[in-house]
Amino acid sequence: MSNFSTYLKPVLIFAAIILTMPFWFPFLGGYEGLDTKILIWAIFALGFDLLLGYTGYLSFGHAAFFGVSAYITGLMLLHFSDNIIPAMIASVIVTLIIALLIGLLTLKRSGIYFSILTLAFAEMFHSAALSMFQDWTGGDNGLTGIPTPMLFGLRMQDMTVYYFVAIIAIILFYVAIRISRSPFGIMLRAIKSNQHRLEFTGVNVYKYKVFAFVVSAFYATIAGSLMVIYEPYVASEFLDWSTSGHLVIMSVLGGVGTLFGPMFGAAFMLYFENVVSVPLGEQWLLALGLMFMMVVIFLPGGFVDGVRKLKRKFAAKEEA
Repeated sequence: MSNFSTYLKPVLIFAAIILTMPFWFPFLGGYEGLDTKILIWAIFALGFDLLLGYTGYLSFGHAAFFGVSAYITGLMLLHFSDNIIPAMIASVIVTLIIALLIGLLTLKRSGIYFSILTLAFAEMFHSAALSMFQDWTGGDNGLTGIPTPMLFGLRMQDMTVYYFVAIIAIILFYVAIRISRSPFGIMLRAIKSNQHRLEFTGVNVYKYKVFAFVVSAFYATIAGSLMVIYEPYVASEFLDWSTSGHLVIMSVLGGVGTLFGPMFGAAFMLYFENVVSVPLGEQWLLALGLMFMMVVIFLPGGFVDGVRKLKRKFAAKEEA
């Protein structure tokens, strides 16, 4: 029963929400395709939370892994095979090698120095995609002409893509929970709390940080690959710093260190951008900025923290 409550219960709740999402999402003004995009960004944010929320390292360079994975997937589909399995495998292998190299270099520093270093690497990849590799990447126009992705003869379109992404999201959410509540996850929280004290006990902190960085990059890699399967096109903006910036905002809005919070933040931001913004027109960015400011000031733990505070308030009233 304890194992069910710890691992399976949150996964089943998450699965119930996203597997039924195509049925209830239209009643909120959402449209077909937006739900798939929300799930992809939720995977992206989930992995980012393992690095920021649990390890305490703020990366501004996760767009590098998202974008490189998208390009590798697109190139594989365009030049090798329209089957998504080889494309996803290739993107994971190449991107994780890059992530390991970047992690080994950047994690020698911490704080703002780490953040700037990751940003610099991401911008290097973005610049390379627009210049020296533009014959492969399409430059400013992005990678176009990608055929409809296939999964062993099954066309990956519309709801087929949604449920494929949903199954992967459920699996990765379960993996993230297992990681967060494992001895490895405890070690990551200890690093966030006081890594210098941990080093004095003889723990190889650097090794744990690199592994956390690579795991987080793995989630970004899967998200980047899925984005191309969802929409057979790779935009150069996938490598831009703004992609990493959106990821940070989503995580802060939802609540870092909670796993579910950044995913909810991703859903909220995409819903706000694509649905709520319509009546607001060009002022939607102003409204989003004000909301972000209010959350940072009054709910530093994000929306999840706000829900927890309301729960404690109602619980206190019932006890009284």
